[in-house]
Amino acid sequence: MGHYDIGEWTDFVRGLLPKTRRNEMDRHLTSGCGECRAIFEFVGQVAEVAQAEPVYEGPALKLSAAARSVFRGEARRPVSERLVAAFQTLVATLTFDSAAELQPAGARGSRSSNRQMIYQAGDYCIDLRMDQERDSMKVILVGQVANQKDPLLQVARLPVSVMAGKKMVSETASNEFGEFSLEFLPRRNLRLCVQVTQAGFQLEVPLKRSLEEHET
Repeated sequence: MGHYDIGEWTDFVRGLLPKTRRNEMDRHLTSGCGECRAIFEFVGQVAEVAQAEPVYEGPALKLSAAARSVFRGEARRPVSERLVAAFQTLVATLTFDSAAELQPAGARGSRSSNRQMIYQAGDYCIDLRMDQERDSMKVILVGQVANQKDPLLQVARLPVSVMAGKKMVSETASNEFGEFSLEFLPRRNLRLCVQVTQAGFQLEVPLKRSLEEHET
């Protein structure tokens, strides 16, 4: 018997499986499959947070739908702040910045300001392009996330958001190629968050310094 996916373990934890299927997965756990054991324990931890969430965020039906979409990889929006706390955070480091390169003559007189940055977080690479029209304060952030160790790893429909402290500023989800686009107004303490839900961690890119240098 092969591995079970995170959706099946979610149904297992929530008691939604037929008895025969549940017994089969029980036997799989006791057989010593480390990968499935890790998924099972992660789903169990997040389920505990989800059970407490109605006290914080309202009707249980709404939370149940949100949690189910995260577990099955169908999320169009990032999960709530307390669910995010269950994810391990990997803070990305800057490995390339086009602003550090020599600019061609006349670049400062162009209509828009473009900047490309590449960040590394574990096995993941986050390629960002920041644009801002001269007559607008709004920042357009276009990016792509990829796994360098396994380029074929699923990166579609990952919840992506820009956060200011605990406040959501802008949110979207990656497409089948791991690409995404966000628009927002600059403010203090911004960070980009990409939730790799199937792996149980969040990639985090601090944007404060990037925005300050982008505006100069």
